[in-house]
Amino acid sequence: MNTESITDFCRRVQANTGSGGLLFGMISDTHFEEKEDLREYGANALSHIRSFAAAGRACGARFLFHAGDLSNGNRPLAQTCREITLGAGAMRSSGLPALFAIGNHDDNTYFCRDHAPDGSDALSGMAWQRLVYPDGLPAGAVAAPRTGNCFYLDLPDRKIRLLVLNTIDLPLATGRNGRLKYFMINDHGFSREQLEFVAHRALDLSRLPDSGEWGLIVLSHMSLGFLPNGGAMEKIFHAFQTGSCCRTGAADVKSCPFLFEGQTCFPSPADPADLVHEVEADFTAQGPHEILANFYGHEHLDIIRKERGFLEIGLLSSLCYRNSPEAPERQFGSSSEEAWNMIAIDRRKRQINIFRYGAGHDLTVAFLPYRQGLQAKPIPALREMSPAGPA
Repeated sequence: MNTESITDFCRRVQANTGSGGLLFGMISDTHFEEKEDLREYGANALSHIRSFAAAGRACGARFLFHAGDLSNGNRPLAQTCREITLGAGAMRSSGLPALFAIGNHDDNTYFCRDHAPDGSDALSGMAWQRLVYPDGLPAGAVAAPRTGNCFYLDLPDRKIRLLVLNTIDLPLATGRNGRLKYFMINDHGFSREQLEFVAHRALDLSRLPDSGEWGLIVLSHMSLGFLPNGGAMEKIFHAFQTGSCCRTGAADVKSCPFLFEGQTCFPSPADPADLVHEVEADFTAQGPHEILANFYGHEHLDIIRKERGFLEIGLLSSLCYRNSPEAPERQFGSSSEEAWNMIAIDRRKRQINIFRYGAGHDLTVAFLPYRQGLQAKPIPALREMSPAGPA
């Protein structure tokens, strides 16, 4: 079992990261619930988040990212709002910029599904955004104008654009039966507004100095595979990578319900108007660009996917709970109780080093460019880094 102290962890991160790359922190799936017994599900999340935030500052991270499910979202609305406010405050406790992706637990439709199906205890996307960003989005962020929790932020000194996606961007509306059309705890998707924002604004790098040298990092709660219309976003991303054009439509939407990685997805009756969106994207004048990786949580596991032609990197939950036999053992009161990461991206070496505190282990992933006319080359398998750090 890993018994490394946070002080030693921070020293190791600093000793094995160069000055020319990008270092940021990522934590996911804290599932905070206020409870007296801190050994219960999600009860000790604030301690995890505060430790993570303090370590981010000590390591010299550029920003911190919470990849969703900040709260567990199965309580009456007032309590969930209080839990979100406390969790977001703990993220900001270090003073570093804090970014949040909304998760499928965060809008409280988990509670609504079982206790308030009319949505009276649901939390709208914009209301959630105001809770986690009480002073507004981070300085310099450009937000999607007609949907919440989707924006981009530029890091000019690293020539990297960060794109935060909302993977539960479905209407919070009731049907004729008085029940919510969708319970986002199980139903996920992109709105037309979000797809249009990504296609026409967020991926337009043409006006940036040295625009051809810029790359994209995508931050979200879940892999595109969990969304029935995730194929539409994937098509737009591929056009961005290859400097080509595309048009999304019905062919990019899976039938509902469906399985992804063995998990049931989108069990509610689907309204095609909420999932089938015809959006055009044209990157021919801009030329090819690189997606460095899509970082996400949701699955409570360390998972590397490459079948979409860009890296998808899912990382272990901070929650002290073992969801599957593939996950590492967790023990309350030990360092394995929590799990969070400092992520170093070295574009010169074409390498991503993920330093893990707590359960699990460090990871190193190589990434390769995707260019027009070329197949996506195989990406070397995920490997464990030595205790001393990356080679």
